[in-house]
Amino acid sequence: MTRSAVTADVAVVGGGIIGLATAERLSARGLAVAVVDAAGIAGGATGASGGLVRAFDLSASRRRPAAAGLDVYLRRGHRGTWPAVRRQGSLSLVARADLPRAEAAVADLGAAGHQAEILAGRDLATRFPALDIPGDLVAVHEPHAGWLPAGPVAHAMARDAGPRLRLVPARATHLLTSGSRVTGVHTTAGPVHARAVLLAAGAGSTPLAATVGVHLPLRTRAVGYCLFRVGEPADPTALPALVDTTTGAWLRPWGSDALVLAGVSAQETDVPETVRPGVPAQEEERVRAVVRHRCPLLATAPLAGGVTAYDAMAPTGDGEVAVPAGPDGLVTATGWNGGGFKAAPAIGELAAARLQEVAAR
Repeated sequence: MTRSAVTADVAVVGGGIIGLATAERLSARGLAVAVVDAAGIAGGATGASGGLVRAFDLSASRRRPAAAGLDVYLRRGHRGTWPAVRRQGSLSLVARADLPRAEAAVADLGAAGHQAEILAGRDLATRFPALDIPGDLVAVHEPHAGWLPAGPVAHAMARDAGPRLRLVPARATHLLTSGSRVTGVHTTAGPVHARAVLLAAGAGSTPLAATVGVHLPLRTRAVGYCLFRVGEPADPTALPALVDTTTGAWLRPWGSDALVLAGVSAQETDVPETVRPGVPAQEEERVRAVVRHRCPLLATAPLAGGVTAYDAMAPTGDGEVAVPAGPDGLVTATGWNGGGFKAAPAIGELAAARLQEVAAR
């Protein structure tokens, strides 16, 4: 069967939140975009994401894109059409030894117009009685942050891109080149020709980059999302979105039901890039053993469901938008270790600018 070629200004490999945020910004610049992903929009790791959004980070380099991303999310996107942020607040726990850095970060956020405050001890216990935060930790509270349903946000980005976005539901197999330039990507549905290519497919970007001699060191890492039923009389809407930087644990309310979504950073790497319903009993107990120390309700709350997924792990732990040395026409946006959702609008803006520059050469 003869397969027709697709032509676009830019080919984006990866239909997750980073790829779609970039595609939406490219379309706003008047460029035609082909998004290549066999799983479709948010069919991979993004669809399973907890969708936590906040501006705070101890690292200034990570805080800037997170704050910019939260600004866009709070405006419901560039056209006001995205799902609204569930403003149940964000609580970031840090070691007391990091209090000076946290105070500097809060001052930085305040200067940028983001409301944030440091809570500890009795103030923290009074504000959030369902939590149990030890005295060696302090919390940065952002009342206007919280979480978003990741899949619907990704679909809203695609809708905003409009007719300039074409989804290619196929697997990318290798990059196309002409001389010293990348000219597109070959897929299981045929070639996609473009003046520039973005690799935003997580660890799946590594073998594609290798087809043009670019080394992109990424590994998959296991991620388990456990959904606990806390029941009554607990009010899950009183819980904020919680991130514990000291243990890698996080949790957030799940809609309006008496459910809490929780997870803990895993150490298992090189896992398949698959998302499947349910979590093994061993993963449930591993997550519960950590999160119960921050939210005692979860010590005995029954498991109501969950998802076993993955993310892409970079050696440095910091994602970046890069124009690799080698063939012209290639940009990569990878390596956020599961933390790319909150910064996706800012990452997409930067990646779109890089791609427009590369495409014009």
